[in-house]
Amino acid sequence: MNADEAARSLATIRDTQTRAVRSQPWFPTWYVVGVALFVTGIQFVTEPGMPVPVAGALGVLLVAALGALVAVFVKTRRMTAHRSLLSPGEFVLFGVWLAACVVLCLVLALRLQAAEIAYARTYAALVMTVFMAATGPLVARGISRRIARNIERGP
Repeated sequence: MNADEAARSLATIRDTQTRAVRSQPWFPTWYVVGVALFVTGIQFVTEPGMPVPVAGALGVLLVAALGALVAVFVKTRRMTAHRSLLSPGEFVLFGVWLAACVVLCLVLALRLQAAEIAYARTYAALVMTVFMAATGPLVARGISRRIARNIERGP
């Protein structure tokens, strides 16, 4: 194989990798929504007035559901990008989005609680879940596009 053939082969490999990364979001929306629903459930079972036996039983079910969610995520994940393809920008983008989700939940929970609305934290967590479901695909696809550009650039 000469240098031109090797360069063409490498270009074909990079093109295939780029298409594969762009075809799949960096993280699936169902997973982040599942985790957000777990948070909502924890908020619900820890609300004031929840009977301890009920909270304990629901807490155990929630932890089991989260474990099942993680297991399905691990088993169904077709591919993952190597850490070397993730620049600090991708981690910052994901971190800012995640922080925005948490801040939205916290601010809304505090406002609803100040207004003395029952189950304030649960409602706030539900809003966070909807926010994550609506914006998660955009963030995941954006990160996938950035990773694909990193592949195209090469080492």
